[in-house]
Amino acid sequence: MDEPTTPVQPADPMRVTTDALGSEPSLLLRAQRREQRLLLLLLPLFAVACLAGWLASELPGAARWYERLVLVPSAAGFVGLMAWLWRCPPAHVARVRAATLVLGPGIVLVGQGQLLADLARNGFDDRYYFGWSPWIILCSALFIFLLPSRYSWRFAVGYYLVSLCMLVVFLALNNRPLMQFIQVEFLLNGVVAPPVFIALLSAFTRMRSDYTRARAQAESLRELALLDALTGLPNRRAFGQSFARARARQARTKAPLCVLLLDIDHFKRVNDTHGHAAGDDVLRGLAGVLKRELRGTDEVFRWGGEEFAALLEETPATVLNVVAERVRAAVAGAPLLSHWPVTVSIGATHVAPGENEDTVFARADTALYRSKREGRNRVTVVETALAD
Repeated sequence: MDEPTTPVQPADPMRVTTDALGSEPSLLLRAQRREQRLLLLLLPLFAVACLAGWLASELPGAARWYERLVLVPSAAGFVGLMAWLWRCPPAHVARVRAATLVLGPGIVLVGQGQLLADLARNGFDDRYYFGWSPWIILCSALFIFLLPSRYSWRFAVGYYLVSLCMLVVFLALNNRPLMQFIQVEFLLNGVVAPPVFIALLSAFTRMRSDYTRARAQAESLRELALLDALTGLPNRRAFGQSFARARARQARTKAPLCVLLLDIDHFKRVNDTHGHAAGDDVLRGLAGVLKRELRGTDEVFRWGGEEFAALLEETPATVLNVVAERVRAAVAGAPLLSHWPVTVSIGATHVAPGENEDTVFARADTALYRSKREGRNRVTVVETALAD
């Protein structure tokens, strides 16, 4: 059984909350790793698409400079980016992303340029014709999904406008008649469809981002609502949740569970004599003493005002008074306020299986009142409800 003899510094709840608020780099690292996994999925797919396009032209003997000098080196480029991404730390993922957004969309623009040049020079040839509009839409979607939402749509629209300018230049210089299906392809898939998809994807990603941000803020506010701003300890509301979890573990393991209720003696005199700033320092100092003296598995709470509570699991009746006395002595010996002794009165009790929070608190409060009544700076342990 874990005896409460070796104090261990517990986790700082304020650290947990600042993590949730994004002040710690862990959330950024998590996002970078998610992007790394996404690119590790996309890059081999891009490499396979380039090789497939080359083979589809090379095998029937219709390969040209584009397939041999653009698609094949680009496939090797995507493989190189994948190897770089695999070896680089998550902080450098943005560099791989930027290279991907240059290489992938660039290949598509070169392919569209070749298609338009062939149409203008040789007319339609079904051996070489390939509709590039879906790839323009795909590359626009890459900008939207891989770049921050505040300017991703600008890159997507800019990319579409470049492809549209190429189409306009072709139509202005082309003297050959265009087949009906090519005209429909240019009008619907080249002019109309990309901006519609860009608008829909931008709106969708913006809504998802807003919902994600709202959920994160709500979670942060919920965690802040469970913390005492002055001491950084969980507050009385958090005690109810922790008590329910501890009682559930007690029901499973049959391990003893107990509660300490502490009150600073003559705290009003501290505020009246030294001011409320000094009183706040005493409260913060006491929180530090409690966290230092109790185990890492124990939980300390600011109950309200000058009252604190502690929830101690696996603390048997034979050592409960020892633990409480050690805490009391540590507070009395700590220099919480210069030239002014600060002591606490403690009420302690065990939690019987099935007892609710109100019953346990009432018994601990009765024990605390007895410590106050009998002279303060003392510990009273009550195992059952006290009779008058």
